[in-house]
Amino acid sequence: LQFGGAAGTLAALGDNGLAIAERLAQELNLQLPEAPWHTHRDRIAEAASAFAILAGSCGKIARDVSLMMQTDVAEAFEPAGEGRGGSSTMPHKRNPVAAASALGAATMAPQLAATILAAQVQDHERSAGPWHAEWPTLPQLMLVTSGALAAIVDIAEGLDVDAARMRSNLDATHGLIMAEAVTFALAEKIGKSDAHHLIEAASKRAVAEKKHLRDVLSADSQVTAHLPPEKLAALFEPMAYQGASQALIDRLLASLNLS
Repeated sequence: LQFGGAAGTLAALGDNGLAIAERLAQELNLQLPEAPWHTHRDRIAEAASAFAILAGSCGKIARDVSLMMQTDVAEAFEPAGEGRGGSSTMPHKRNPVAAASALGAATMAPQLAATILAAQVQDHERSAGPWHAEWPTLPQLMLVTSGALAAIVDIAEGLDVDAARMRSNLDATHGLIMAEAVTFALAEKIGKSDAHHLIEAASKRAVAEKKHLRDVLSADSQVTAHLPPEKLAALFEPMAYQGASQALIDRLLASLNLS
């Protein structure tokens, strides 16, 4: 509620000022601030910051989806539709149109929020200029943020995931992506430092000789002395190396439900 008279002190209402303000707030279903806030814009600045952060979070998701849609990655795609995401010159293209919309909003939001933050510096009881800058800026910030959120909801509801391509991309590393798993398994036998140097050297050799890291390690007696073939093969299975990812997802979703 913004209700305080000329200087925010409720002086014109005498001893009944606060009681009247409280009753008015109840009638309008608004919060009654602890003190006059006409030139104290921290609430507005906090709201603007929250909008900008939300837009940035949407932008992060959009960026990842757009990168996953690249031809040489091709692991996930926005929902397809007639006339959606096409190209005027390349009929085969499937462009990240929703992601681009969210990314545009995420790029604009910080600048808009910066204007609101700058507008906190206001004169005495009534400012000349800063709060006028808020008028066109805050609605625009809310619009671009809601647009980003709508785009991300659209993506999430129809995301097309190619699990086979994901596996193919993992396999394209010729086992190098599982070097950490092998290093930690070997470290239990020979120590972290020695295991790290051994796997590092083997990885360089695998790249130079265009071999799978598993094959290079299988030919190394320092490795086979501690990791039998079946153990080594198991260490190169990406699906068995997901750690606490599902538990982290569950914990995050639970925290959102609580809030």
